[in-house]
Amino acid sequence: MDPAFERAYVAMSYLIGAREEAVEGWPLGSDARALARTLASGDRESRAVVLAREAARIALALEKGSLR
Repeated sequence: MDPAFERAYVAMSYLIGAREEAVEGWPLGSDARALARTLASGDRESRAVVLAREAARIALALEKGSLR
């Protein structure tokens, strides 16, 4: 799978409230797993920064039509 798509999947899953259960059992790459670990951290500010960065990447990819 495309690493960008995997990260988008993890970020959107987090936003809709399906956090750890969304990534369990999926053969995600190391980038997506690292993102999931960061979003599961206890530091709210770190989670917000990372999630904002991922949301911006998703928006740009959608605008370009490059997220598949």
